[in-house]
Amino acid sequence: MDRRESIKSLLIGAAATSALFTAAGCEADTTPAGETAAENPFPYEGTRIPEELRRDARLHANAPFFSESERKILDRLADIILPADEQGPAASATGVTDFIDFMALDFPDFQLPLRGGLSWLSRASLQRFAQNDFMALTAEQQLEIIEDIAYLPEGPAEIPEPEVAFFDLLRRLVTTGYFTSKEGIKDLGYKGNAPNLWDGPPEEVLRKHGITGEEEWLSKCVDHDTRNEMAAWDENGNLLT
Repeated sequence: MDRRESIKSLLIGAAATSALFTAAGCEADTTPAGETAAENPFPYEGTRIPEELRRDARLHANAPFFSESERKILDRLADIILPADEQGPAASATGVTDFIDFMALDFPDFQLPLRGGLSWLSRASLQRFAQNDFMALTAEQQLEIIEDIAYLPEGPAEIPEPEVAFFDLLRRLVTTGYFTSKEGIKDLGYKGNAPNLWDGPPEEVLRKHGITGEEEWLSKCVDHDTRNEMAAWDENGNLLT
């Protein structure tokens, strides 16, 4: 089993997702009572309560969390974790860095380990290869550093070093972001719910309840050729199409 398949199995088993969201509690809404909610930045008007609007506005006001140079490193690390192959694109091509940035704002407890881990990479680059920029290293040099932090301790009671904990958190964020993207869902082969063909209520059921199927309604509602079309009603509630 290759690395992508191993990560996919981990995610399908819910290990990655459950561990990710138990690593830190959800941020509490600390907006003072009575504060006016900002304009809803989402397209679904009227579907979010004032507390959600205040929280969303606060997150958007602080975005992005990572600097441009940090985002480039995150892109590279994401592609080391999930490179492009015949099954799908590299993780960075699916927007996982935007996802990680959002999660750092949504879960403030992620901020220190993530930013601290990026700083550790710069120090390791300087110490090993006389470079303070991880992105200036060759791919082989980058992998040499990553190999030292890519594995958790074997003992369940052992506490990983901060740089190991950083990469473990990042790996979970990358895999969660990737496999919840359009490309990642396609990679998983998940097709979602598919509607069955429906021929209307059985005639014997209609007769039992003294109901007669109206041909006009049946022709509009039980037409397999138009099953993907949205129904439309006039202002009086009459079915149009």
